[in-house]
Amino acid sequence: MKQCRAICLGRGVALLAGVVLLAAAAAAAPPLSVRMVGDDSACPTPAQVVTVLRRLLPRTKVTAETGQATSVDALIADEGSQYRVTIGGQERSFVDGARQCAERARHAAVFVALVLDPPTIPEPAEPAPASSAVIPAVPPLSERPAPQPPAQKPSPSLDLTLAPILQMAPAAGDRHAAVAAGLMAWARAKRGFHLALGTGVLRGSLHFEDVVADAWWVPIHVAAGFNFRTDRWEGGAEIGPSATILSALGRDLERAESQVRLEWGGRAAGFSRFWFSSNFALYLAAEVLVRPSAYAMIIEPGGRVGFTPALWLGGSTGVTFKLE
Repeated sequence: MKQCRAICLGRGVALLAGVVLLAAAAAAAPPLSVRMVGDDSACPTPAQVVTVLRRLLPRTKVTAETGQATSVDALIADEGSQYRVTIGGQERSFVDGARQCAERARHAAVFVALVLDPPTIPEPAEPAPASSAVIPAVPPLSERPAPQPPAQKPSPSLDLTLAPILQMAPAAGDRHAAVAAGLMAWARAKRGFHLALGTGVLRGSLHFEDVVADAWWVPIHVAAGFNFRTDRWEGGAEIGPSATILSALGRDLERAESQVRLEWGGRAAGFSRFWFSSNFALYLAAEVLVRPSAYAMIIEPGGRVGFTPALWLGGSTGVTFKLE
């Protein structure tokens, strides 16, 4: 009987130890799921934070939500030049006047991961000898300073603009005022000081005293500029060289032949963008193109009928898409 009681008591102690170990492991592990709550039009959006957080917490199901957050949710709030992250009673504010949304998402994800799954320090293999020195008490987690995310280089910013364009050249000599319309595409890199590359195609006509020539223009612009931005509005200006492929053909002429020439010049422009969200904006621009070496139009059988325009004034409106 005594032997049976000893065996039962030993089994009970082993079972109790196993339960305690499982409870400790569950308490140390990150939660099985967490919701990141925020505004889809904010910088960053909950989805951007979730993309980074899933890599930091691979065993946790992380989802992006909008609306009201509960006490167990992670909350991301965009406050203009700064943003605030709240999770598990911890709150941290970050300052970012440049509004780099991808960078904001990384910082927020690191903060949430450190709160939900803080790093552990392994205990020494042998106990340290007793010492008379007083060991300072470790402050609770709520009183510890929030961990600083690792410093990272800002990611490059690139956007693409598609815009219909209308250009007008004043009358000069034997040529009437000319109008051309088409579509332009622009790629711009970074904010503040930036580089831009644009190209497109325009269709129009050149009206001389006795001849009308139908023409196509394929402009290629390279520009350097500067832009500044608030939360919703952005303005900028740029200047640079311009090369345009011109193809012209006399209208209603029996012996007319298509003529192709390359025109060189310069371009200066100003633009504004109104950002509906962190990724989409309405684009407005006005520009001046100067081509000092005007091309002489020669159309048989009349010979030279006039010169191509040396000055163009243009305006365009379209949509900008931000590419990370």
